[in-house]
Amino acid sequence: MKNKKIKLFLGAYINSTNAQNLNCLAIAKYIDKKQFEVKAMSLYSGNLLVSDIDGVDCIKVRKPHKLLKYWAYFLGLFWCDVAYLPKGEIVSWNSFWLSLFHKKSISTVEGILDDKNLESALQTHKNYKTFLRHYKKFDKLYSITSYLKAYNFKHHGIISEDKILYLGLDLVPFLNPEKRTNDLKNIVYIGRLLERKGVYDVLDAAKAFPKLQFHLVGDGQEREAIKKHITQQQLTNVKLHGVLDHTALSTLLKTMDLHLLPSRSEGFPKVTLETAAAGVPSIVYADYGAQEWIEHRHNGFVVETLEQMFQMIQELEENSELLQLNSKNTIALGKQFDWDIVIKQWEQEISNLYHS
Repeated sequence: MKNKKIKLFLGAYINSTNAQNLNCLAIAKYIDKKQFEVKAMSLYSGNLLVSDIDGVDCIKVRKPHKLLKYWAYFLGLFWCDVAYLPKGEIVSWNSFWLSLFHKKSISTVEGILDDKNLESALQTHKNYKTFLRHYKKFDKLYSITSYLKAYNFKHHGIISEDKILYLGLDLVPFLNPEKRTNDLKNIVYIGRLLERKGVYDVLDAAKAFPKLQFHLVGDGQEREAIKKHITQQQLTNVKLHGVLDHTALSTLLKTMDLHLLPSRSEGFPKVTLETAAAGVPSIVYADYGAQEWIEHRHNGFVVETLEQMFQMIQELEENSELLQLNSKNTIALGKQFDWDIVIKQWEQEISNLYHS
């Protein structure tokens, strides 16, 4: 008699760009279909063309989304054995049906709940207590880094499993084992064009290093203000690329030498893994525990201040051997978080919960 496949419901819209949606899309693609049947959701207004994935069914959520999402979640929860609900969407509704149907559930904490992130999170919850209570509604709650687990417990009393469930990288579009970096010439920033993401630190770096070329990849509500700032400061060494898909970004990274991620509030920024796979090391701030996966001066650079960032850029400009060493080592870092490897941990935890 064949072992019964575990029915896994991924509570996210896998055809729409959003961190949780994209994580669920990756899980849907990489999870072992010999062990799991998978059902997810797709949004009528989704911006991703997601072709059929073997072993994965999609519940289509049509207009009006605010109403029909309740029906979509109901169908998924009724069908599944285990639900993965990372979005914090209609929590009370989902909790009711999970309890009524005796279904098991997991979720993840994917961000450091500092003042800025907490303010954003509270917009979808009545108050702070309600917000914290929703983390207790799952059978298993996982953090995606050790630092994040410790921070959120210390500051908010959020208890997650001892096991860390890292997120993975869709390695193939970015992997560039033939990468050969010589001298530091091109520096790239990838992310939303927002002050709180540290984009102005990149512009300050461009002003400080006029011989280097700086590339901004992404968009955001502050784009026009940033363009104005570039013009006013006469930063002729800054180029805006807009949003790039994986193919275009991979092509651009072949010409990049260094990646700057100057945000001080992150969870587990996968962009550092994407650039790593392409042989482009990152300079990041230490605020969110990046030392957990980046070894300073070996496969990337972790600094405390903008001044230290400038000092690191200057050193790399003068020491091409250090840049070359980190470029070579960073490819192994990207491979370490390949979804083909990371998904095994997810499969084990979901299976353990189902059989418990």
